[in-house]
Amino acid sequence: MNVLDFAGEVVLLSASGVLSPGPLFLMNLVYGAKQGYKAGLKIASGHAMIELPLIIILAISFFQLTNTIVITYNLNALGLVGGTSIIIFAIIQIINITRNKRNKSLFDNSNKNHRVSFIADKPILLGIIFSALNPFFIAWWLTVGLTLISDSISLFGVVIGSVLLFSFHIWMDYIWLILTSYLISKGVSVIKTKYYYFLFMGLNIILTFYGMYMIVSGISFIL
Repeated sequence: MNVLDFAGEVVLLSASGVLSPGPLFLMNLVYGAKQGYKAGLKIASGHAMIELPLIIILAISFFQLTNTIVITYNLNALGLVGGTSIIIFAIIQIINITRNKRNKSLFDNSNKNHRVSFIADKPILLGIIFSALNPFFIAWWLTVGLTLISDSISLFGVVIGSVLLFSFHIWMDYIWLILTSYLISKGVSVIKTKYYYFLFMGLNIILTFYGMYMIVSGISFIL
């Protein structure tokens, strides 16, 4: 795998997390309605302040783990666990997005009746808080993200791998948050369209197959 292949893997797998309708995204819509694209830029910057240290911490921890557990059998066993975790994670997302679409609560109330006065007019702080305290964000990095971290270390080492992973990933957060905050300020809500639902479903189905591929690869190597 070269740099371009790795970049493609990061973009494909990152899309499932970036496009997820979590609390950070919903707050982005709330502030985007007031401040336009600037809200998305600030929220993405706050998000990046949490994401970069997290990537570094996970990369160092994973590197130490793989140097402690040097047996190939054990490393492939970790791949089996990771693949299973990714599948479970994707299935949970599919269930949630389907339930939310059926109830329409997420789609109808994305920019209504939200009160966050304690952090009013501070989108950067909002990005930090709703990233650091978001279980979905942490869960994504401990499942899908950890797979990307593993590949980045094996290909480029801890330092360069972490920089490349962050670079290939973070621009998607910026583009998505800036775009959606701008659109909501113009009265257009991407999350309410059927295209968003099908796109998100498709990404998580791909994620499920990726997890299956990891499991099959690990089992084949062990056998």
